[in-house]
Amino acid sequence: MLAASRVSSLAFLMMLVVSCSNLIFAAVPPPTDDAIDKIVDRYVGGPLEGVWQGAVLLERLGDDSIGGIQQLMSHENRSVRLMASKALLSLGETEGIRDVLIAIGENGDAPSIERSAAISLMSDFRDKRTERALRAIAESEAKGDGLLRVAVGKCLYQVTRDRKLARELLHPLLEVDDSQARTGAAIALAQLGLFDGDVKNLLRSIELEPTAQGALAKVLLERDRLMRSLERKSAAEPAPESERIAQAEKSILQLETLLLRKDQEIERLNARRSRGNSTNHPLLDEIIRRIRHFYVEPELVDDEQLLIEAAKGMVGSLDPFSSFMDVKDTKEFYEGITGEYAGIGAQVQMDPDSQVLKIIRPIYKGPAYRSGMISEDLVIEVDGLPTKGKPLDEIVKGLKGKPGTSVSLKVFRRGWREARDFEITRETIQLDSVLYQMLPGKLGYISLAQFGDTAVEEVIDALDELENQGMRGLIFDLRSNPGGYLQSAVSLVDEFIDDKGMPIVSQKSMSGVFEDSEKFATKGMRDDYPMVVLVNGSSASASEIVSGALQDFKRAKLIGERTYGKGSVQRLLPMADSVNRLLGGESTLRLTVQHYYLPSGRSIHTQRDADGKILVEGGIDPDIFKEPLEIPLWRIEALGRLSDNKAFEEWIDAHYEGNKELVAQIVESGDDHGKIAYPGFDSWFEKQSDTGVTKDDARYGLRIKLRRLIEDERGSQIACDYVEDVQLQTAILELLGSLGTEVSTIPQYVDLVIEEIEDDQGESL
Repeated sequence: MLAASRVSSLAFLMMLVVSCSNLIFAAVPPPTDDAIDKIVDRYVGGPLEGVWQGAVLLERLGDDSIGGIQQLMSHENRSVRLMASKALLSLGETEGIRDVLIAIGENGDAPSIERSAAISLMSDFRDKRTERALRAIAESEAKGDGLLRVAVGKCLYQVTRDRKLARELLHPLLEVDDSQARTGAAIALAQLGLFDGDVKNLLRSIELEPTAQGALAKVLLERDRLMRSLERKSAAEPAPESERIAQAEKSILQLETLLLRKDQEIERLNARRSRGNSTNHPLLDEIIRRIRHFYVEPELVDDEQLLIEAAKGMVGSLDPFSSFMDVKDTKEFYEGITGEYAGIGAQVQMDPDSQVLKIIRPIYKGPAYRSGMISEDLVIEVDGLPTKGKPLDEIVKGLKGKPGTSVSLKVFRRGWREARDFEITRETIQLDSVLYQMLPGKLGYISLAQFGDTAVEEVIDALDELENQGMRGLIFDLRSNPGGYLQSAVSLVDEFIDDKGMPIVSQKSMSGVFEDSEKFATKGMRDDYPMVVLVNGSSASASEIVSGALQDFKRAKLIGERTYGKGSVQRLLPMADSVNRLLGGESTLRLTVQHYYLPSGRSIHTQRDADGKILVEGGIDPDIFKEPLEIPLWRIEALGRLSDNKAFEEWIDAHYEGNKELVAQIVESGDDHGKIAYPGFDSWFEKQSDTGVTKDDARYGLRIKLRRLIEDERGSQIACDYVEDVQLQTAILELLGSLGTEVSTIPQYVDLVIEEIEDDQGESL
């Protein structure tokens, strides 16, 4: 009897996208006065940019810090009062702040830059008291101070929405000798949409400067050109009201995009200016300097992107599961753990032997599956780019994309003499986690593909259904299950365990930063029927927690191969607001912070040194070791020739429709080593004599093809195949032995006894 090979490798799994959901969140202690004092001491007396950095740090202390920050409002140092005002406004606190800001703005002895900063913060208070104060400053203090006058003009407009008043205050500054006042006034007027006079000329004179003001001037001029173009088009071609509204909404979106780019560019310029083109590390500074100087295409060099890639390499060097995720990576990560994604519809990993991408299995009814791809296929190229030696994340990005777009794959399969091309259209893939069925002898079978959002509910539903049908024993298949949510794993074990003497799982670290934790059983809802768990080298993380816990509690026996050995906890650490503003969106540090331990205290995790050498081997050994049977290469080649000749399709076209009941029986229970004859088999087989295929091989290949056909017609995947799957056969024999049931009393399993005897005698199967 032949059996399709199952996956067994220690390669990094693509589906760790769910394993990284095993996250913990430590309680954050409330900030102390000492924390506030340290921030103040760090930035007091420095430039105004430092004041705003200090304000950001105060904001991050959260609502619990409001009382301590409010005490800073009476500080003798004006910059500290400004820092506290900015932080409190960001935290939604306004009481008493306006008067402090007005006092700083009216103080003629204070530097203009501090007074202007205070006035800018006053724009949050749109009331008569604020307006009167601003008008008074404009009429007295601001007359001879261009910088102060610009701040007053902008703030007055935000408070009063009076364009005429703003123009009267700002327009005269376009002709003063102070260049800072001139450009400041021009930018302020342009932001208000007032481009008359010399505003455009002043903006054009600075738009190419590599400064924050230059970037802002460029965006404002682009916005004006866009608006002018829209006005001319509207005047030349009057459009219906609905089209004008749609065009207006489009224009607003374009403007918002421009402003977003402006903010990001300003943030980058400020960051570059503040660090003086230095990372403050000699190695990085030297590498970036040489790249700028020597790289063949200097216009492609982006300092920020270089630093992002450096950060990715730095974090990725720690272990295979830690990573720095930039804006795009973070978005894709959160899309991935929802259980839906747009791609080819396959679970993949890197093949440890060839170092190219390997299909663990195609997802039923997904585009890869429909195109004819099968488990163990090797993907040599993705859109012309070789996969050999490439990081898995990088390859997966090429497989994913917008629904409806296509991707070209070059695929090699055992039995093929050369790789073949597949063109696959990407689709939004909904992953099915659970497959189940009742096997002969009232043995329940449940296969769980991953521990996703709904995994526990799906398994419970399957258990309820099987128990209602009179299930006497359970086979729980976790082969090639890459893991998922920790709580799902714990809840699933809790269904079968009520022993509180040991924790289901523990989380510990050597750093001491995160508290060790233990999770104990609470209920144990299921009867104590015999149970076995199938595992292999691709069973990882949460699936190892479940199988290992059930083994430690002696609730189930494990059958198959040693598991993967991924027992580490990753925590998602959002990056600081300043970093996210610089990158243009949310970025995340995904860092390994703890390891998992099973009830007995043993570690799951495989520990390696810096060179990748195994120091401590992780994973879980099965109670009964059983490898899957592997089809010899010469048989694979023979079956490949049958497939190439469309021989299987020929038999199906001639005999399938008239023999569906017989075909269903063969697919379900096998053909009893040829005793159940396929209609017209002998005459069909004679035509294939030149392929070198045997009758057994031909029956095997035909059954696999018919199995796929029946699945297509049913619209659902057949849960398992006890006829070909020797690991599943071992589980069946183990369960029947636990139940005291003679295998010979169940006709469908008679062959299993024969195979077991032959295996023990060492004969070829």
